[in-house]
Amino acid sequence: MRSERKLAIVILVIAVICGFNAASEAEPIRLKVSAKVDCVDVPVHTFIDLPASFANVPVEEIAVSLRQRSVGTAQVSGKLIPGQIVVGGNKKTQLWWIIPDVKANSVTMWTAALRRRQESEKETFSWRDTEGEYLDFLFDGRKVTRYMYALDRSTKQRVLETYKTFLHVFDAAGENLLTNGPDGLHPYMTDKVLYPHHRGIFIGWNRLEFGGKRYDFWHMGEQGRVQKHQKFLELTAGPVLARSNSLVHWNDKDGRTIIAEQRKTTVFHQSEPTVLLLEFLTELKAVNGDVFLDGDPEHAGFQYRPHDDVAKGGKDVKAVYLFHKDGIDAHKDKDLPWAAMSYGLNGKRYSVLYMDYPDNPKPVIYSAYRDYGRFGAFFKKKINDGDTLTLRYRIWISEGRMPERVKLANKYLEFVDGPKVEVEGR
Repeated sequence: MRSERKLAIVILVIAVICGFNAASEAEPIRLKVSAKVDCVDVPVHTFIDLPASFANVPVEEIAVSLRQRSVGTAQVSGKLIPGQIVVGGNKKTQLWWIIPDVKANSVTMWTAALRRRQESEKETFSWRDTEGEYLDFLFDGRKVTRYMYALDRSTKQRVLETYKTFLHVFDAAGENLLTNGPDGLHPYMTDKVLYPHHRGIFIGWNRLEFGGKRYDFWHMGEQGRVQKHQKFLELTAGPVLARSNSLVHWNDKDGRTIIAEQRKTTVFHQSEPTVLLLEFLTELKAVNGDVFLDGDPEHAGFQYRPHDDVAKGGKDVKAVYLFHKDGIDAHKDKDLPWAAMSYGLNGKRYSVLYMDYPDNPKPVIYSAYRDYGRFGAFFKKKINDGDTLTLRYRIWISEGRMPERVKLANKYLEFVDGPKVEVEGR
């Protein structure tokens, strides 16, 4: 009996070792990348079929290394680039990586090798949840973003601080916030009135219509309306990207849900001077009747608000703006593809590029003129009962003076018409 048990253990060990080796020696995946525009540090992805030896391996345990190879050969060159396997909402497997540099109208060939991840491997995203308060995304232990999702009705002040969800951004050191929280003062009010509704990266409409009534999902406050975080639907982190997908209910004062939102934020690993490359994708579903998103450019849409010190500072820190061409009047001109803002904070200068995806509703009006830096795009749109409105944006933040217009334009083109990836032999 003992000999049979020993034999079974030996067979199990051999099977594990063989399985590990098989997974380590999987056939490399050959990829073709076609680019229309010049790109730098651009995220790319494609759907792949995992080799059979990895079929039962959790994606978190799969490490990917990519190298560029010469066209028409199997010869690889250049340094290894990390990749990341991600399972999408459609349960399909995606391969992601960051291409450091690619030229317009070019075709490059790549090889991806899969292996089991080692516990000692570093330089990767992770997440740290302070339950009921906020979720931090970190890269190699450094804070990158903080998703604020607390909802506390215990005091008037806590209601004011927690009535909506939003995203904070940290500086390159992961120490100081670049964005505003619920403690901002109105920059144009001499009596120092607290105006806490502009918070980091956020979304809302101040004249939302539902059931014959109008609701303010921008200021909210004591009105009892809240954006209530329900749960996380997805938390993904690796060497290329970090992603969270949260379910947020837009509720009236009686707790009835008007919009059920799935808010997906993806942060990509970037090199200096980039501080953040963020993709914001939200699905707004009307769950209890028709909803009409209405408001004005100052108090509706998807917005970015810098730290309150920008509002308190002088001319050396105030925000300045740049658009895709000269002569733009943001008060009048519509459907701008992007808007850029530069502001000073903590003795440094930061630039923010706000990109509006072409499939988002039109017409769009940008609020991009306040010298305290709150800016973003606004539109009006009806969502029929049971329907879902999908919105997609990208935010790029860099440290330093405002980049030249051509660089900003290329960043936008990376977003809307970036490199396409094909799996060879498929």
